[in-house]
Amino acid sequence: MAEILFSVPMLLVYSALFGLTMKIADLLDEHGLKLFKGSTLLFGILWGGFGALMILGNNLLANFFLAMLIHWILRYRIDYLNHGVAASIMLIVFLYNLPNFAIDWLLFLVVFIVYSIHGLLNDAADRKEIGGIWAKYFESNSHYFTIPIILTFINPVYWIVLATSALHIVFYETTKWFGKNIQNSKNQKID
Repeated sequence: MAEILFSVPMLLVYSALFGLTMKIADLLDEHGLKLFKGSTLLFGILWGGFGALMILGNNLLANFFLAMLIHWILRYRIDYLNHGVAASIMLIVFLYNLPNFAIDWLLFLVVFIVYSIHGLLNDAADRKEIGGIWAKYFESNSHYFTIPIILTFINPVYWIVLATSALHIVFYETTKWFGKNIQNSKNQKID
């Protein structure tokens, strides 16, 4: 059963659902999306659950998502209850799985440092402190592709990080696009 639950195809499905549920959680909190009573909390649980499954399923993904989670904390991105629920689920599962965890310093530090710098510059672009082409670059979430690509060139074993990161951001951005079109009548910026 565990072989199927944590197989590569399932990890890829979890990464797509991670991006989808993460953005729906944002839309429910920050952009006025209304689904049903309790949906905000449900999507926080789902987001955290899919992240937890990836943490349990692959040590490289555990390193990647732990670094990403810490970078979100640094940037104050865990700013609503459902974000906190998702982060808590992922951290508790990480602690549960700690005896099976091996730190990959290259992966962990590169993701944490580069994502943090990129994210802080994106925040500066959001505040209009950076403009022009740089603002577009930082707003594009391109680091979710470029950093895993570079890491995969350094060590091909990181391909799973590249695949899950790419699926996560594609589903996140697709959900954002649908959310933007749904919310368009309210003139709200979806980010």
